[in-house]
Amino acid sequence: MFQGPKLRPPMRLLPSSALRRANPLRAAFTLVELLAVIAIISILMAFLLPKIPEVMDATKVTACKKNLSEIHKMIGVYEMKYNRLPNKPGVRFFGSLYSRGAFEQTKTSAMKLTCPGVDVGSLYGIADLEPEEWFADLESVDGSYSSYAGRDTEQFPLKRMSGKEPLVADDNDDGEGNHMTTTNVLYGDGAVNTFELFLERENGNVDPEEEYIIVGPDSNIEDLQKFSLD
Repeated sequence: MFQGPKLRPPMRLLPSSALRRANPLRAAFTLVELLAVIAIISILMAFLLPKIPEVMDATKVTACKKNLSEIHKMIGVYEMKYNRLPNKPGVRFFGSLYSRGAFEQTKTSAMKLTCPGVDVGSLYGIADLEPEEWFADLESVDGSYSSYAGRDTEQFPLKRMSGKEPLVADDNDDGEGNHMTTTNVLYGDGAVNTFELFLERENGNVDPEEEYIIVGPDSNIEDLQKFSLD
């Protein structure tokens, strides 16, 4: 008797839950991968987060140096325009660059006359003024108008632009430095030199307990004694 081909029973599909149970190793491996990623991110954060303030400070130190370089250029403009150097002491030494037109009288120019490492909101002399007004009235300007210190031209008058003579510096006022460890100083040849806190401690110019370098007549560093914070 003829028999036709045998038919296979229909294939039964496993439910998704059964499939998940059928591959437990893959699920476990995915969890291990996730834990590994979390561990790597945690390590990176632990390493990088403490560096963020240092990176931000280094950026502000660089911006400060650019400001001081711009101030040097404008001192040259002032000298050509008036055939002499600024003769006011302290903040008015460089404030006169703005009030007498060596700098454009704009917000951008005014911002270059104070250190980017210090919040301008902490400078009470200019708290209620627009930047264009900061240095417009030179006679009212004092140390509360900027976080830079200008040359004390009354005690240390300038006869010419000499590369050895300091002109403008971070003022490190109010019990802390403008930057974490660096103090920038502009010299007559346009160079912006730095004084580092830890090096000056090693040289005996800063007491071990001091957290910043003193600028002004009380400084132990000869060049920094030539500045006035007024």
